[in-house]
Amino acid sequence: MIRDVAAESMRDDTIGIYIHIPFCVRKCLYCDFNSQVPASEDAYFFYTDALLREIASSKELLKKRRLDSIYIGGGTPSTLPSHCLRRIFEGISDVIDIEDDTEITIEANPGTVGEYKIRDYVSLGINRVSLGGQSAIDDELRALGRAHTAKDLLLAYDKLYWGGIDNISIDIMTSIPYQTRKSLIKTLDTVTGLHPKHISAYSLTIEKGTPFYEKYKYKTLDLPSEDESYFIYKLTQEYLASGGYKRYEISNYANDPDYRCRHNIRYWDRGDYIGFGVSASSLIGDHRFTNTSDLTGYVSAPGRDRSEDMILKTKDEMAEFMFLGLRKVEGVRLSDFYDCFGKDIRDVYGEIMQGHIEAELAVIEGGESEERFMLTDRGMDVANFVMKDYL
Repeated sequence: MIRDVAAESMRDDTIGIYIHIPFCVRKCLYCDFNSQVPASEDAYFFYTDALLREIASSKELLKKRRLDSIYIGGGTPSTLPSHCLRRIFEGISDVIDIEDDTEITIEANPGTVGEYKIRDYVSLGINRVSLGGQSAIDDELRALGRAHTAKDLLLAYDKLYWGGIDNISIDIMTSIPYQTRKSLIKTLDTVTGLHPKHISAYSLTIEKGTPFYEKYKYKTLDLPSEDESYFIYKLTQEYLASGGYKRYEISNYANDPDYRCRHNIRYWDRGDYIGFGVSASSLIGDHRFTNTSDLTGYVSAPGRDRSEDMILKTKDEMAEFMFLGLRKVEGVRLSDFYDCFGKDIRDVYGEIMQGHIEAELAVIEGGESEERFMLTDRGMDVANFVMKDYL
């Protein structure tokens, strides 16, 4: 009973919404997300209708909640026709109020955002764009299978900025084919020279089922060595820090705390969120569920079939609290753990935590009620190794 009351006290009335748009101009060679090139324009309309049916079915769940963030991801959501996007926003407004201070993000790829589309975004209240740049080197972009050039990235940024959206995040990728220290510096110099509010820097991971995986398996993928990848990873951190971008999560940097991605922080803090669309995941209290990954099945019966549907056990919630929270540079607050679960964090994970502290992978800092357990720089370097101890 203590746990239930405590967990309720930690959760407020806010919620985030994720909308998955599974369509792309071209499937990138490294991508394992649920995305595809639409067979025809009709695919957008059928999918939008399905989304609207699923959103409408959530009215009872959302009626007493306050909308904190909307994140439209994919795929490439900027390929979606504006009139479809407008219908989606109308559907959301029918079940929950979209307030003036709601963070509303849409992912976009350079080359898919024109002036008219940006004008539509602004009119809909979209106030943040996550731009998939990945690299400022054309050879690297071609190797990744991207459908844009370095020049397209610069043009897209200017169009967004002068079109009225100045809260722009740019994604870059490191340890990619043909990347060198020199080419990475050019990408970092190009991106920071635009002065976006936020930068996400992800190391390439090779996922099964992708063309890159097949090339990697047969040793035909030209990647930096393991040592070089580590150097590139550290170089990225140092370069962004010197440019005024403070890291707040393993792969995310902002030039001002106000421009950290509110929606993603909700994931790492285990706040409530609901996902609409094929493969979209949700967490409501201790209930985690994920829609089917089958697009045809989703469109015919949106929200009915799920690839995952579970009530999390307390030990699983505790584990998530740790390995999601430790992604953040500020780590986890010890008092929050007690408020959530009615137990002292040291009684549950004390031995593991002490081992990480002795190995200089983590520290405890702050006064009594503000004590935080966080990874050191060295711990962040091997975060996956550290976090598996909490699973």
